[in-house]
Amino acid sequence: MRVTKAAVIQAASDIADKDGLNNVSLKVVAERLNIRTPSLYNHIDSLEDLLREIAHSGMRAMNESMTQAAIGKTGDVAIKSVGIEYLNYMIKHSGVYETIQWATWHGNEETGEIFGNYLSLLTTLIHSCGFNPDSTNEILNIITGFLHGYTTLQLRYAFSEPDRVRNELNTALDTLLVGVHIKYD
Repeated sequence: MRVTKAAVIQAASDIADKDGLNNVSLKVVAERLNIRTPSLYNHIDSLEDLLREIAHSGMRAMNESMTQAAIGKTGDVAIKSVGIEYLNYMIKHSGVYETIQWATWHGNEETGEIFGNYLSLLTTLIHSCGFNPDSTNEILNIITGFLHGYTTLQLRYAFSEPDRVRNELNTALDTLLVGVHIKYD
């Protein structure tokens, strides 16, 4: 089997999801692919480069799943759908999500561009709620901070009781959006 960059990223992503970010190493990835560690350098520059590639791949997949969740929806319903999908991605890909968080500190221009796509999606949904456009950035910060914080704090329960955590997130988003509407409508 010929090893490709995509195969290297997928193997590393699988390791992150199964064993956590701290267990991703070039040696472990090479072993998973049945190649020698130096062969990985045909596809990546370093472990840090590989971690960024995992994060970028995950961010793109997460953005795509959130976009799909929003199709055909507007306003609060769309924001709640995206929020639930954010949690769903984190549950399915906890190691990749951890790598995405790592990349917020160790990213590059590409990381920023992909993150910008996430912000664009939420900005579009915020506009669909009819808020004053001058308040968009403030509302965007409230929603992104809430989604990241809430889902991260609930992660330990999300694996054992995902339906309960989804329902609680839905209720929490309802409460948040009521407050946002009171302040910004």
